[in-house]
Amino acid sequence: MSETVRTAPPGRSHRGSARPMIALEGITKTYPKQTTPAVRDLNLEVPDGAIVMLIGPSGCGKTTTLKMMNRLIEPTSGRILLDGEDVTGVNADQLRRRIGYVIQQVGLFPHFTIAENIAVVPKILGWDRNRISARVDELLHLVGLEPRDFRDRHPRQLSGGQQQRVGVARGLAADPAVMLMDEPFGAIDPITRERLQDEFLEVQRQVAKTICFVTHDLTEAVKLGDRIAVFGPGGVLEQYDTPAEVLTHPANEFVAEFVGSGAAVRRLSLLELSHLELQEIALDGTATRDGHPTYSADAHGRPVAWSYLPGTSELPPLVTVPLSGTVYDAVDVMLDARAPLVAVVDDEQQPRGALHWNDLVGELRTKGRRQ
Repeated sequence: MSETVRTAPPGRSHRGSARPMIALEGITKTYPKQTTPAVRDLNLEVPDGAIVMLIGPSGCGKTTTLKMMNRLIEPTSGRILLDGEDVTGVNADQLRRRIGYVIQQVGLFPHFTIAENIAVVPKILGWDRNRISARVDELLHLVGLEPRDFRDRHPRQLSGGQQQRVGVARGLAADPAVMLMDEPFGAIDPITRERLQDEFLEVQRQVAKTICFVTHDLTEAVKLGDRIAVFGPGGVLEQYDTPAEVLTHPANEFVAEFVGSGAAVRRLSLLELSHLELQEIALDGTATRDGHPTYSADAHGRPVAWSYLPGTSELPPLVTVPLSGTVYDAVDVMLDARAPLVAVVDDEQQPRGALHWNDLVGELRTKGRRQ
């Protein structure tokens, strides 16, 4: 008998309204002594509250594009609009205070405490001491770091993952509407990186910022993004669409080659279990065995073991996956446990149905996914 092998990460809902928070109109950047633009005639609208992932091969202009949004790099031509306001000619320092910025190297000041690092921009903006202190504690809680344990530490006393959390907190300190993130998880080990991605999505569910996020990792782009901007050589935007469309309908040969042969597996992370027609299951003794699996439960009603499965006498371990997860999460748990099906449970660990391996190789029936 086996209880839950492990819990898959929570799923996510798709965000973003029709109104653009950021708009790049005809943006071109040509560096001095260069004849080929790093970014060429770029038109890009970022919906309010959405996560837009910028992805492409090295040297394609995605980081240049990100830095032009807060004018760390000035465009050669074109307009930048922030919430409808043309900011191409406004004071660049004032603009940057309205935009959070998180980078791969974190960039924490080594001689500042964690609290002092988070407080940098609020101090520049003239916030009073009590307001800053309250904001620091609020943000440390938000990124999963207990204030009494971390506010007086220095960056060298934190792990890489903890430092990256502080970097996100510092980017959020002045409550900006827009966050720019340049491969923030790129230097983190794979296990910590996946955990940070899950925590990042949870934070975004609470704060609903407009986020532009540069990555080299297509799996990360699919997992985090509401939309993906695929850049090609010469800073040309090859496709800008939802993750599902980029994976299933590449705009051209370049995008198809960039997406590669793993698209079918990556699409599993876009299929939310809450939108599938799951196989019915029942508590043992409460229903007749009419072809549906039955299970035994603990005193709290949580499923702990299969008691009957159609067509088999050798019962596999019962493993669970949250209803908020994805088909990718379910497959991961099934392979790890070597089980042909998983029980899908809600937030109270109560069973909502089952997903069988045969459903994956056949046609998955959906209730209609949100786009």
